[in-house]
Amino acid sequence: METNGEKFSVDVKKIIVGGLVSLALSLSCIWLIMKFTGAESIRMNLSTIGLSTILFSLMLVAASWVVDAMKLKILSAAMGGHVGIWDAIKITVAGSFVAGITPFDSGGEPLKIYFLHKRDLGIGGATAVVTLGALLHSIARFILWLSAPILLLVTGTKLGFSAAAKTTIAIGVSLYMLLMALIIAMIVWPQWVEIVTKKLLGMKVIRKVVPESLVNSIIEKVETSVKEFREGIDKVKESGSHAVIALVLSIAYWLLIISVPVLIVRSMVPQVSYAEVFFVSMTVYLVMAFIPTPGSSGGAEAGSAFFFSTILPSRLLGAFVVIWRVITYYFTMVVGAIVIASETISWSMKKSQPSELD
Repeated sequence: METNGEKFSVDVKKIIVGGLVSLALSLSCIWLIMKFTGAESIRMNLSTIGLSTILFSLMLVAASWVVDAMKLKILSAAMGGHVGIWDAIKITVAGSFVAGITPFDSGGEPLKIYFLHKRDLGIGGATAVVTLGALLHSIARFILWLSAPILLLVTGTKLGFSAAAKTTIAIGVSLYMLLMALIIAMIVWPQWVEIVTKKLLGMKVIRKVVPESLVNSIIEKVETSVKEFREGIDKVKESGSHAVIALVLSIAYWLLIISVPVLIVRSMVPQVSYAEVFFVSMTVYLVMAFIPTPGSSGGAEAGSAFFFSTILPSRLLGAFVVIWRVITYYFTMVVGAIVIASETISWSMKKSQPSELD
């Protein structure tokens, strides 16, 4: 990923700590699931699922990266920027990696903004691309979740959730709608960021600690970014087709991701209907959006075991959770780590080479 000669660096300590916390939470939760559900051997279930299904599932995850990268490229083009598909894929995977080791997946979006900015997009424009992408991502997930009951009705499939599960879903849906409302508010009225910044920096406590020159510099940068953000949103409005295509790609992304648990569950228990797995999977991903741990680790494993217990025997839950997380989460983490490491090494090598003027 080109960085226009500027430093590309990562906080190795934070990456290691985040990765270890995520791994510890995930493994601990998996151990508890397998201990209390009387889980069968993972090796036995792997042989049941089959190598071809595992490989095809990994291909689906890789395809989701490409689709997400295409969305990034299209939204960037709407802002007047140019991002090659290979760069977009690396930005997407690197963003997914950083999101996977930070609470609430919070680190992925800033990293994407950083790299898009280095591709000649202003901070505001880059922020607009990432914010719109996140909104379309959330809308697509919600659309598919809402369509799941219709699919159950059409196929005549009945699925019963416990009272606790229904309460969890209700809370998750409420929080999800609130999140989308906040993102929409930022897109419709981005000036609130500028107003909040000025009020915070205008506080007496802040004024005593932060020099006036720095305060003015921060306010100026925020004003510029908000202006660029608003201009970027206007550009997307002028070219509505870009947003429509990006939404379609967001839906395609989720269909690829949801296909993975569908394949795994159907391989384990062929009599389970596609509609059942689709609805449960969308519910799990909806709730996962609000788990505060790095990469939703711990909560993702517990949540999947909790919801999938409605369609899977308890003896299969542990193996399912392990296989599903390895394919959809740890595979991305490994590839993302490789991308981050290669970009860091590449920058270091370029820096060490003598310039032509030396």
